[in-house]
Amino acid sequence: MAAPKGNLFALGNNGGRPPVYDDPAEMEKQIALYLDYEDSLKRRDAFSGLGKGVYTLEGCALFLKFAHVQSMYDYEKRSKEFSYVVNRFRLFLTHWNVQKIYWGGTTAGAQYWLNNKADYSNESIVQQNTIVTEVKTTTITGTPPLENKE
Repeated sequence: MAAPKGNLFALGNNGGRPPVYDDPAEMEKQIALYLDYEDSLKRRDAFSGLGKGVYTLEGCALFLKFAHVQSMYDYEKRSKEFSYVVNRFRLFLTHWNVQKIYWGGTTAGAQYWLNNKADYSNESIVQQNTIVTEVKTTTITGTPPLENKE
């Protein structure tokens, strides 16, 4: 006897929950709604910059009804269209964090995000020009003459 329909353990289910999004356009629409939602909160504090929303990968994943950010990344593997949507959102976050550095209010958080999430590097290259002077020693045998010839 087959399991009843609607059961996640029914025959034909390969395991796991069914996908939340079957259409990349729907996922993109939900990401846009997430951005609008964050902007609607009208935060004006040190964390948000110029009254914009506080956008995060984690916040977007929650808004998209995922239980983990990895679920959002898994959609990248489904198709090129889903990969485009997720990568475009990450590019948006990178752009937003670069802007925050220029806003001046939240540079530490923006630098953290860029270094750890966007593969930017915080290394600096220092060129040092050094002059090496070679000192040669000579050994004088005998008694050297005194300066005032004493």
